[in-house]
Amino acid sequence: MKSIISSLCFLLIAGVLFAQGNEVQEQKENLFIEVNSKNEQVLKTADELSERLKEWNYWHLVSAPEQSDLQMRVHIEASKGITATSWGGTSYALSAKIIDQKGEVLWESTTYKASPNGTNGFNAGKAVVKKLMRDLKKKYLQK
Repeated sequence: MKSIISSLCFLLIAGVLFAQGNEVQEQKENLFIEVNSKNEQVLKTADELSERLKEWNYWHLVSAPEQSDLQMRVHIEASKGITATSWGGTSYALSAKIIDQKGEVLWESTTYKASPNGTNGFNAGKAVVKKLMRDLKKKYLQK
């Protein structure tokens, strides 16, 4: 019995090591994020998007469009004021397009909107980024 268990463990470990050794490392594409505004709140939301993309690690983020294979053109609007759902905080609308070097649109998001409330921790900027990331992962992890 001990011999069978030892053999099974050995085969399992050998299979895992063999599978890890044979993985083909795909070359990540370089992505440049282009933001449409110099507004401080918009830039904070763009920074949040950059952090989420780095955590996801699907693309390699670059700091100049010349270095990129793809560009993500991000349009973010921040507006203050009391609405039915915002309670007077800053509301956000975010949309994005992924464009290749030829200028062809590879993917375009819908416009994600959020107002600060208890369900998003009163941080609407993070909420719209979270919505965008959810859809990006659906699109690019289906491959």
